[in-house]
Amino acid sequence: MSIKRNATLLMMLSFIGSASATELSLGVAVIYNESAYRGYNKNTHVVPIGNYESDAFYVRQTTLGYALFKDKRDELSLTASWVPLNFDPADNDDRAMRRLDKRDGTAMAGAAWYHHEKWGSLKLSAAADILDNSNGWVGELTYFRVLPVGKLSITPALGVYYYDASFNRYYYGVSGAESQRSGLSPWSPESSWMPYVGLTLKYPLTRNLVLLANASYSVLPDEVKNSPMVDRDDSFTLLTGVSWRF
Repeated sequence: MSIKRNATLLMMLSFIGSASATELSLGVAVIYNESAYRGYNKNTHVVPIGNYESDAFYVRQTTLGYALFKDKRDELSLTASWVPLNFDPADNDDRAMRRLDKRDGTAMAGAAWYHHEKWGSLKLSAAADILDNSNGWVGELTYFRVLPVGKLSITPALGVYYYDASFNRYYYGVSGAESQRSGLSPWSPESSWMPYVGLTLKYPLTRNLVLLANASYSVLPDEVKNSPMVDRDDSFTLLTGVSWRF
């Protein structure tokens, strides 16, 4: 099943993994995702979720990492991740959108830095496309804080994503040839910043079984929302699931 994810969903999956304990966990989740692309009406999907961490190596959802340095306050790691953002014209309900070129998900490689204090944690990361699909790169700056309330763990997050022009043009641009085929106006976006807020909840039902939920909201930047491929100004994503800690 092809899932039309937007950038908010990518943040959410990565954030849930980064807040997990240092152990192996596997599970399944239901995601409600409002795709930024016009012509997509199927918004609910079932996806696997997982996390694994050791002293140096980790898997956080779609991100693999190797820690170059790690202590109680700081972690610096090399990362490789899969970006499942894609557009399949054959699976779109809009007549004009079906005449555009396909956009594929891609692999990104980069680095991430986490810094932890009593007032919360900061994440700073950057990664570049290594499959030459978009030839672009993305960055992230996020603040989050884990707030324990009895057994319940509440983690609010506030951050911003940076997308360079190549990334935006690949996923949201309309070329001259596409414009002639589809009737949509040509669009060549520049780089953009996308702010978001998120909230993650975790509650252990048993020693091994954990219930989790995440909600996130973002305001789409002008370079994205003004694209003829996009029919909304914001994005909302909700995830609920269960995981088993081994």
